[in-house]
Amino acid sequence: MQESEDPLSALITEGEDPLSALVTLVIENYQRYSRGPYRVKDALQKAKQADGSSVERILVEKSPTAWYAYIAAHKTKTLDRGPEGRVELSRLLDHLGNQPMHRQHEFVNQLAAAMESIDANTSPQSAKRRRIATEDNTVAPVQPTSITRNADTCLTNVEPSVTEQIPALVTSRDVYVGAPLEPAEELFHDQFWDSVERTQSKEQPGVLLADISMIFQEGYIREHFGCQMEIGIAKEKVADLAFQYFGVKLEDKDGVRSICYPGGGKIEPDPSIKLRACHRDLSGIFRGVLHEGAHTSPIYQREKVERRNRTDGVSMTISNQAKEGAKITVFLGEWRASAIKKKFYG
Repeated sequence: MQESEDPLSALITEGEDPLSALVTLVIENYQRYSRGPYRVKDALQKAKQADGSSVERILVEKSPTAWYAYIAAHKTKTLDRGPEGRVELSRLLDHLGNQPMHRQHEFVNQLAAAMESIDANTSPQSAKRRRIATEDNTVAPVQPTSITRNADTCLTNVEPSVTEQIPALVTSRDVYVGAPLEPAEELFHDQFWDSVERTQSKEQPGVLLADISMIFQEGYIREHFGCQMEIGIAKEKVADLAFQYFGVKLEDKDGVRSICYPGGGKIEPDPSIKLRACHRDLSGIFRGVLHEGAHTSPIYQREKVERRNRTDGVSMTISNQAKEGAKITVFLGEWRASAIKKKFYG
């Protein structure tokens, strides 16, 4: 079908590229968000595992903030009711999905450049915060912005309040992917550090990063659990860590990973399952500010008051494929999470 026959033509200014119109609507939608879309962690994991030529995969590697704006647009598309322009946004997203690969990649480049321009105009220090630091081997972070919360969420006074003007405190729109090896190593004890997966830097060929992601999300999760760090675990270490920290025995047979249930039964993840109730003593796993961050998360503090023997502040997601690694999620208090973010990304 020729472009002139596209039913979207009536929605677009004469002569305007539909992809440019979509970029505009995606950004407008992103700027309306006061809270991040739910299940962003699942969306991030899916994007990282998507086909290398897909819009989601390219966006998350090229510009995490542009990827975030893109999934926020898709979230708006699914709403029964939404802001003005939702119908146009939905139709243009469908239009994008029907375009050839080179046109989809044009959209990715336009959106990434537009979001970078917005970041650059948000703060005088944004260039420093957004840069790819070749000396530290970091990936490009998302521009931090101000936060509107009124008080800290911890149950005890172990975290400074937001009103104390935490430096470089980041908001729900921040997703950071990859961490430089040297500062990351300082946060883990040796045995656990050897279990952390290494990944290739997309911006610097030949440079390895730790498979660590940080997500700063507003809303219920952040208020009741904390900021999130996701740690990729090498496939050969999954069984040992599952047993050591969660008391769960795994079995790999014919490429399929199962959980061995007491009494002889087995549970096969479909396609994945999350292990919770980690040992509360995290001193043999984390060090320094990461250890402090795990202890000062809202969920860990609440469990302390409730005198729990185990914590849901650390969980492990495993798949049914023995060839795949795992993800350990750690909830962190805001102050320490921000300190780690600064250590990794400046």
